[in-house]
Amino acid sequence: MLVKNFIENLLLMIGGITVFLHGLNLMSENMQEIAGGKMKRLLASATSSPIKGVAAGAAVTAVIQSSTATGIMLAGFVNAGALGFAEAVSVIMGANIGTTVTAQLVSLSGNDLFDITAFGSLVAFAGFLLTFSEKPVVFRVGRIMLGFGLIFIGLEIMNESIFAFRNYEFFKRLFTASSPFILILNGFLITGIVQSSSAVSSVMIILALNGLINFESSMYLVLGANIGAGVAVLFITAPMSAEARKVAVANIAFNVIGMLLVLPPLMLFEKEIAGFFVAISGGIERQVANFHTLFNLAVTVALLPFVKPFVKLVDKVGGIRFTRRKRAINGG
Repeated sequence: MLVKNFIENLLLMIGGITVFLHGLNLMSENMQEIAGGKMKRLLASATSSPIKGVAAGAAVTAVIQSSTATGIMLAGFVNAGALGFAEAVSVIMGANIGTTVTAQLVSLSGNDLFDITAFGSLVAFAGFLLTFSEKPVVFRVGRIMLGFGLIFIGLEIMNESIFAFRNYEFFKRLFTASSPFILILNGFLITGIVQSSSAVSSVMIILALNGLINFESSMYLVLGANIGAGVAVLFITAPMSAEARKVAVANIAFNVIGMLLVLPPLMLFEKEIAGFFVAISGGIERQVANFHTLFNLAVTVALLPFVKPFVKLVDKVGGIRFTRRKRAINGG
């Protein structure tokens, strides 16, 4: 019976994650279809200054809820010569802020005064009805609404299934390892597989609500998840030009540097930092979402004045990699 229950709940959890990711993809794809041209023009024109680039990256990613999609768009611009790599870096920084919006929405699921799942179900049903429209824009809006609703329906399925794992010690250990470095590695690997830091941070909120993870552990998982989010862009840009591939390298480098900056104070003042987020956030679901947002915001503010040195660093690292590849092709 225990084995049967375990398998059933594991399948339900996988199904919940699938519904969540499908909803996220529906929203992202149809947002890009409706406003893709405008968003591309915004990205291309808002890079006259680093601050404008950050704002554009945050805005576009907040709308389409996919830092991967933003990174691919940027790589495409750079590959086509429509945008320089240096100009794209500040947009990458902004994209890391924009992608935290999903976690903020998901954190509302822990609000006892408002059932976000019920609201999401209503939005999904209304969106489903709109998909029968023959007008392309109405059809796309319907799919966006359907995707929005599926996100919260998927979360509810995950919530119900994950609750059953509270009694499985090995499951707890995966997310509550004593070593910060193992937690960072776990966050990186899980996000690299799922290819969505938004999904992983949302799952962390559900785990926290079910008592399977504490806030201290979630901080390190977030650090790893941010780095893992760049893996998909790295693979997708592999066939592109050297300059375009640097977009993916810059995304990962930005998050690695951010992790290195934040990790020492986190390890030294873990309890104090946790207390700060309890004070400003309240429930643990809000703590996780706010840490995800404030971490990316703080790292962006810290590194924004050093955009030029950062670009040179990525150029240097990328130059070594691409020079070696060129020599290998030439038989050198």
